[in-house]
Amino acid sequence: MATTAAAVQEAPAAKFANDQLKAIIERIERLKEKEKKKTISDDIRDVDAEAKGNGS
Repeated sequence: MATTAAAVQEAPAAKFANDQLKAIIERIERLKEKEKKKTISDDIRDVDAEAKGNGS
C-alpha cells in the first residue's frame, strides 16, 4: 500500500514536469516559426533589391 501512496504523491510532480516540458517545446516551435518568417522576409527583401537594381 505504501507504493500506491508514493505513486499518488509523485503524480502531481510528474504532471508539473510534463506540463513544463510541453511549454518549453511549444516555445521552441514558436521561435523556429518566427525564424522561418524572418528568413522568408529577408529573401523577399533581397529579391526586391535585385529587381530594383535591374531597373524593374
